[in-house]
Amino acid sequence: MPGSAAMPDPAVPDAAMPDPAVPDAVEPDAVEPVPGSEETTSPVRTRVGATAAAGTVLAISAIAFAVTAGAEWQIFVDSYTLTNLVIGLGFLAAGTTIAWFRPRNLIGSLFLICGLGHLTTAATTMAMLFGLNADWPTPATRTLSTLSTGAWQLGITWLFSLALLVFPDGRLPSRRWLPVGWLVMVSGAYQLVTGVLSNGSVLGSTTKTVSIISVGLAVPDSINSVAGGVNAVVEVLVVASLVFRYRRGDERTRRQLLWLILAVLAALLLNSQRWLTGDGPILLLLSFVLFPIAIGIAIVRHELFDIRLVLSRALLYGLTLSVIIAAYAGLVAGFSLLVPEDAERGVSIVAAIVVAICFTPLRLLLQWLLDRAFYGTRSDPAQTAWRVGERLRHDDDLAGVLDRTRVALRLPWIALRREPGGTELAATGTPQDSATIELPLGYRGDVVGTLAVGLRRGESHLHDADRRTLELIATPLAVALHATGLSEQVQQARTAIVEAAAAERVRLQRELHDGLGPTLSSITFLADAASNLISSDHGEAERLLGEVRADLRAALDSVRRVGEAGTIELDDLGLLGALAQKVTGLSDEARGGITVELDMPAQLPALSPAVELAAYRIMNEALTNVLRHSDARRCVITISLDGELLISVGDDGTPPASWRPGVGLRSISDRAEELGGSATAGPSARGWEVHARLPLHPDRT
Repeated sequence: MPGSAAMPDPAVPDAAMPDPAVPDAVEPDAVEPVPGSEETTSPVRTRVGATAAAGTVLAISAIAFAVTAGAEWQIFVDSYTLTNLVIGLGFLAAGTTIAWFRPRNLIGSLFLICGLGHLTTAATTMAMLFGLNADWPTPATRTLSTLSTGAWQLGITWLFSLALLVFPDGRLPSRRWLPVGWLVMVSGAYQLVTGVLSNGSVLGSTTKTVSIISVGLAVPDSINSVAGGVNAVVEVLVVASLVFRYRRGDERTRRQLLWLILAVLAALLLNSQRWLTGDGPILLLLSFVLFPIAIGIAIVRHELFDIRLVLSRALLYGLTLSVIIAAYAGLVAGFSLLVPEDAERGVSIVAAIVVAICFTPLRLLLQWLLDRAFYGTRSDPAQTAWRVGERLRHDDDLAGVLDRTRVALRLPWIALRREPGGTELAATGTPQDSATIELPLGYRGDVVGTLAVGLRRGESHLHDADRRTLELIATPLAVALHATGLSEQVQQARTAIVEAAAAERVRLQRELHDGLGPTLSSITFLADAASNLISSDHGEAERLLGEVRADLRAALDSVRRVGEAGTIELDDLGLLGALAQKVTGLSDEARGGITVELDMPAQLPALSPAVELAAYRIMNEALTNVLRHSDARRCVITISLDGELLISVGDDGTPPASWRPGVGLRSISDRAEELGGSATAGPSARGWEVHARLPLHPDRT
């Protein structure tokens, strides 16, 4: 039982029981042993190989004892040796494969035990037959009878039901199924114990063939009825667990369960003779070997081919054939009641004609029903497109639209992208390791995105019916994607407007600070000087007031043109001329005793207005900082070229003990970085320096 340590595991003792603390969603199949890890693979595979070898020895022993005892074919079959041999080898092969490649899956260990049980029964049955012919001691033959009666019940009547309960990942569907697991264990144990305690034997109930621990147990009919009811409940609950897994499981789990369904259909087909004649139990048991084989493939290689396609076609032709045979038999029987006995040939002909006429419509109807069950509405593109359009009319959630499309077509995964292989705008389903195709989504002649579709397992290309359906719904998806793009553009435009307004406010602040600020500072210096001289030197005061008036006019012009790209000086004189005029136009009061020197080339290459304005503003701001805050006696402004326009403003003043960038220094840095350049400012060994590098031909102007 999962969750219990009581169940033995002769093949894989360290990996059998699932841990209840692990979440149910975790698939142990997904956790593979590390390739080449001796600690992980070697002990497990050694035990698996030993178990497979023991089962092989039992199979060979069964055949050898049968040949040696001269067992006739009828005895070999009627004693169920043939069926136990075939079923045991099937369990052994499947269990070995699962335990070898999926050592953490409990089903591998269970199947190995089932295989050993059936092969033990086959070998001991033939050994008991040989012992009876050779007159072995009674205890020996009775011991063999005990093994023959009890061992096989470990398989199809006990542990196989438990394997179905934990199929396909080796764990219970959830903790709520734990009581069902215990019920399976109790029911199987009851069958085994009552079997070995009774007098039954496949070789007859004699003193030498009954179980050595038999007590002549005869279970009352009432208890047998209760036990039969419990067994029926167990079988129903096991089937319910498989249905539960299919409904709740992912695409991988569903494909694995479809392998089991395929085995059921094959077993029904092989036993069709039993349903028609009421005889043939041996054939029924032989077909049971399909179940462990199908389960082994489902666990180890469920992606072997497109199981949906195989199953749908098997159902189609199986159901079609069954319905035709039933219809033919019914028509013949019905017509035979209406016509004379000597007209049997005519009855057969009429029945055949009716069946032939109904064959094609019947096949198409069944194919439509099966395609709807396995592939959704891909055979009805109009309905699928209508469903998608209905979702778009009520909701603009692209993920919801894709999910409806995926469910309608039974596809494992769909994603919507702006471009092939690009970022997913919306996605639904679980990506598989199968192939993926991308369909372009066009709107008014332009490709606005792509639809990425994960193919079903086993498919190498998109089915024509799927393609037609997806191409039909591509138009509403393209419209929705285009509308989403427009919505994003509107949002981006709104964001850009807000950012532009903020940037414009910063620019105006910087223009007023860099352009109007220094002018007003100069006016303030001149007004203070005129105020100090107005009583002692009236003429000089008038001159200074004249300069104040001139600077005020310049400030007014600067205010009028603050929104323009350049300044008056730059427009009239160019960068070099404006810098020279700025330096030579400084009054003694503005200089404050600081000698300002200008070192620049005779001419510069043609510069963009943005570079000229940035260079002028950077120099102006750096110079204003020197005149306002420095105790320097000398300031040098250098303009040079070195693949870039280099600006340097340095003074010999005493650097401050501590400082932090203000509006002016941030303005210098921002102006340089806007054009792709850089600027630094700070104390140096000679005083204070500002350095800026501007590209001659910036990308942004």
